[in-house]
Amino acid sequence: MDFRIEWPAPMDEYDWAIQEDKGWLDVLVARNGGRRVVEVYDPVRLAQSVTSEVGRLGRFTAGSLLVVPSVTRENIESAISAIADEGFFDQMRCGGTPEASSH
Repeated sequence: MDFRIEWPAPMDEYDWAIQEDKGWLDVLVARNGGRRVVEVYDPVRLAQSVTSEVGRLGRFTAGSLLVVPSVTRENIESAISAIADEGFFDQMRCGGTPEASSH
């Protein structure tokens, strides 16, 4: 399957260190003319976000959630490639305007 990851901005080593510390990053995955936001979290930040949202709203939702050991370019690329090979993007609708999460 052909896909392309669209990063939020050109990111250097410093920017990646910040994202890894934050523990989350939204990326766009483009395929077959459509684009889909994938919300990438590390396990610690995911737990914090879930706890916060459940406390505030009584629920937590995430459209296309991907959890990786740490938010690095290598982990994200590897995980997206693996789930693409497993047919993940075949099961979700790509297209329209991507939605951003509220982290």
